[in-house]
Amino acid sequence: MGAEDPGRPAPGGEGTALAAFAVVAEKLGLSLGLDTLRARYGTDGITTRRLIRIADECGFRARRTRLDFDHLMDLGQAFPVVLVLKSGAHVVAEGLFRTQTSVGVLVRDPLDPHAPALPVDRIRLAREWDGETILVKRRSEGDDTTKPFGILWMLSIVLREKMLFRDIGIAAIALSLLALVPPLLYMVVIDRVLVHQRMSTLMTLVGAVAVLLAFETTLGYLRRTMVALATARIDARVSTIIFDRLVALPIDFFDKNPTGIIAYKLGEVRRVRNFLTGQLFGTLLDATTLIVLIPAMFMLNAALTWFVLTIAALMAVIVVVYMRPMADQYNKVIAAEQRKNQFMIEALQGVRTVKSLALEGRKRREWDSRVADAVRAATDMVYLANQPQTLLAPLEKLIYAGSLCFGGYLAISGDHTVFAGTLVAFTMIAGRATSPIVQIAGLLQQIQEVKGAISQVASVVNTAPEPRRENGVRPPMTGPITFGDVRFYYPEAKSPALDGISFQVEPGTVVGVMGRSGSGKTTLTRLLQGLHQSYEGLIKIDGVELREIDLDHLRARMGVVLQDSFLFQGTIRENILIGRPDAGIEKMIEAARLAGAEEFIERLPRSYDTPIEENASNLSGGQRQRIAIARALVMDPPLLIFDEATSALDPDSEAVINENLRRIAKGRTVIVISHRLASLTDCDQILCLERGKLLDAGRHLDLLDRCEVYRHLWYQQNRHLSPGGHHGDRYGAAARS
Repeated sequence: MGAEDPGRPAPGGEGTALAAFAVVAEKLGLSLGLDTLRARYGTDGITTRRLIRIADECGFRARRTRLDFDHLMDLGQAFPVVLVLKSGAHVVAEGLFRTQTSVGVLVRDPLDPHAPALPVDRIRLAREWDGETILVKRRSEGDDTTKPFGILWMLSIVLREKMLFRDIGIAAIALSLLALVPPLLYMVVIDRVLVHQRMSTLMTLVGAVAVLLAFETTLGYLRRTMVALATARIDARVSTIIFDRLVALPIDFFDKNPTGIIAYKLGEVRRVRNFLTGQLFGTLLDATTLIVLIPAMFMLNAALTWFVLTIAALMAVIVVVYMRPMADQYNKVIAAEQRKNQFMIEALQGVRTVKSLALEGRKRREWDSRVADAVRAATDMVYLANQPQTLLAPLEKLIYAGSLCFGGYLAISGDHTVFAGTLVAFTMIAGRATSPIVQIAGLLQQIQEVKGAISQVASVVNTAPEPRRENGVRPPMTGPITFGDVRFYYPEAKSPALDGISFQVEPGTVVGVMGRSGSGKTTLTRLLQGLHQSYEGLIKIDGVELREIDLDHLRARMGVVLQDSFLFQGTIRENILIGRPDAGIEKMIEAARLAGAEEFIERLPRSYDTPIEENASNLSGGQRQRIAIARALVMDPPLLIFDEATSALDPDSEAVINENLRRIAKGRTVIVISHRLASLTDCDQILCLERGKLLDAGRHLDLLDRCEVYRHLWYQQNRHLSPGGHHGDRYGAAARS
């Protein structure tokens, strides 16, 4: 779209959505990077609705609207905005231009962000734009997604549905007024109709009852429907925000906290949500009837009303007395349930080990013990909760029965304001008022449970997220990697995992890393991925300090294959392409071929569409590993890390990977961690680590000649080449030459 060629087709299509958002984000002060966005979200299926969700995940608020040209002229500080053209393409409107002869908007092609924005007037814009617009703004620090989790945070989420709850409140007030109708009808029937034998009055009342019954039924249906809708929206919003916070947590958190404990704690958010949208909101709605019922009770008889309120106050005192003991006992229930849940998940994850070691009986006894602890704590909780309930039950009945007896006494003693119909009406209203009073008393008790649930969820989601530098640097990652006197301690560790490591990796080289267990090999790669940023010294990529680099950009350009790579449920195709869904079939097959996975995938009945079961139980360890390698290769990363990636492979499969290593490494830097030194002999450089220190670095023959640790491990793994043997003499001569 431009002034020179207004008829030229709009750029892109759906592929321009992320590009337009990247341009707007940068204009608003947050450089996200188009490549990073494409790596995270792909390019296919980026509809307007999905783009709004992406903007929300990235720290923006976006909404879709329809504007005309005059509205664009009035946007002012709302620029830049995204315009969705008739073709489905997205362009960025950056502002306005005004000349003596025309007025219009400055439009930028997001696929060419460095080109100047083009002025477009009303007529030219109308040819390609029908008004669909996406307004974007930065989210404030006090936004719901950044506030600490707590009762106020949950209330702020609930209040975002204030329009629905307003309508529900109106319906509740109307139902409260209708709640007065039955008691008043009883009063009229007893005091008027039966006494004066008025058939016409009775028929009128019957008609009124029918109309009111239909009205009350309709209001009740609408109220329940709106509550269900509001609850569903709140549940979706809370679940999304909490998952976003969970995946943003640092890796240290998951290292220190068992999966079962995390899952249990996050499951408690449902209890909080049910309390706010169920018990609390339901009680508040039912309590609105008191606004109508209590004045009506005073109008009927003040003495009887004070009698009811006195009993209600006594009920509140009982609840308050038991609040603290209930809270303490609930904490014991939570602790017991967490231990039980943790044991269950651990047993499920290690079920193969349990069966292979015949541990079923032992695990069953341990499970029985944990179940017994949980049942005991829950039973004690029930016993304790039964005490206030036992005290409250007679008081609840006393409100109804006592009102009837006390009212009868007043009538007999000469109180001429108490008639038979009045007494029946009052007892009915008192009975109706009892329900919200009892609910309020129970609510005070449930608050203690909810406070415990909130503390459980908060202990996870309020953990400080992984540190990320806003507007971080995005180097091409094709230059050297430099470690300068790097020292790193794991939390609560006394000795460093890496102790003064210094080396340089030249671009386009293959670097091997070896050492005994605990020497710091995996820690080195974890630092390179930005998983730990509390190190001392300098780590530079392309001359940029690692902590200054945008984490998404870093990880999108880094392929990592772990010793025990995880495969997701889905097909083999989906797992290989999960990091880059738009890579295409050709790149997927080429990646599988380089990884040595093609030969077994082609033999499967459904080839690349073969479903992977949970924990990839339908694949061997070597097959899982080769798929993981293909998954890393399909992203075509400039930096590739193999962390014991071939340890689960059979010799033939490992030979295929090693044979393809030079092809895999072409045009990229490769770091290979392996305890099998034979797979490192062709590396351009081998780093020898020992207890967190770098003992030596060099090529295979150099290290064999001068590094005692390397030489010892080499001959230990290759006994047929040991010094003194025929092969050893020949190899030693080659090394010395």
